[in-house]
Amino acid sequence: MKYLPPKINASMVILIFCTFFLSGCAFKDIDKSVFVAMIAIDTSDDEEKPYKVTLKLYEPTGSFKEATEPEYSYLVENGKSLSEAIRKMESYSDKELEFGHSKLIVLGEELVKENKNKEILDFLVRRADIQMISWITVGRPTAEEVIKMVPQGESAAYPELFNYFENNGTNTPYIVTTHLFKFRRNMKENGIDSVLPIIEMNKEAEHFEINKSLLIARNKEPYELNPLNTMIYNMLTRNTDANLLINEDGDYFIAYIDTIKSKYKVNIKDQHDIKLDLQINLNGSISESKKPMKNKDLPLYNKELKKESEEKITQFVMEMKNLGYDPLGFGIDYKAKVFHNRRMTDAEWMEAYKKAKVNVTVVPGLKSTGSIQ
Repeated sequence: MKYLPPKINASMVILIFCTFFLSGCAFKDIDKSVFVAMIAIDTSDDEEKPYKVTLKLYEPTGSFKEATEPEYSYLVENGKSLSEAIRKMESYSDKELEFGHSKLIVLGEELVKENKNKEILDFLVRRADIQMISWITVGRPTAEEVIKMVPQGESAAYPELFNYFENNGTNTPYIVTTHLFKFRRNMKENGIDSVLPIIEMNKEAEHFEINKSLLIARNKEPYELNPLNTMIYNMLTRNTDANLLINEDGDYFIAYIDTIKSKYKVNIKDQHDIKLDLQINLNGSISESKKPMKNKDLPLYNKELKKESEEKITQFVMEMKNLGYDPLGFGIDYKAKVFHNRRMTDAEWMEAYKKAKVNVTVVPGLKSTGSIQ
């Protein structure tokens, strides 16, 4: 019979002895957890506890088929910090708060205007159980009111607000979709500004209205984008479909654009000669008109589409650069083209950006005047 060497025997004894000090993985039954659907963060009326956190919780149900309407519960607490407020709320429930299924984070408009974004992002990013792919939005008038509203017809299995920001639900050019990771990246990066969708409720509090957005830049007041500018921003960044009103030379029609391809870049000759070039391909058809339209006149309609869309896009870019906002990220493109030891300072680039020339070229592609039976 062969025996193991003494060194190996000693190693095995030590290894077996160490296993007694190993702890097993912590596991809790699902009925010991409560899942957070949405997180709302507002300013409070308490100066000592400036943060107000509201959590929307799923209520346990035996079967979603048997549930006649959605049921939620809410936890609300103020705190000196976000962590303190949530720690207090953990004592209000006999179950553990699970943030892993939370898809939506709503920031109160007043909180955003007070420029508390750095503190909020620090908390949201540090927590490992909050998804970086969560959508982040602005609630008007408050984030708490937005998440507490339950529209008529909402299913028990899925909050209606989620459908607005994912591709499985509505598809509209007026809704901006911003994830937490993108918001953090843009807030830390010089050369691009963040755009967050604004969630409002109609006067009767029956449904949501999401067709505006808020442009957020460091060390600047947030700037609101109206529905038209929100649509143009989406066209240039997400290449989403759109409806453009054309009112040129006596023609008045709606062009439905189902395919958009956009390119925009910075052309640099020197520090005092910078041009912002944008090229957009618009393909689609005519969806509405006040008078009969003929396919043989499509070249004319394309010419009108080109003129009208170039004017609107140019106006949007001019407005952004004159105000000193850069939602399209021209500053990122500039830094990618210039060596770090030859770049302008941030202040110099912003001055050059405001003085830059804008060149917008639209390639129209209306294919038909629509189908009329």
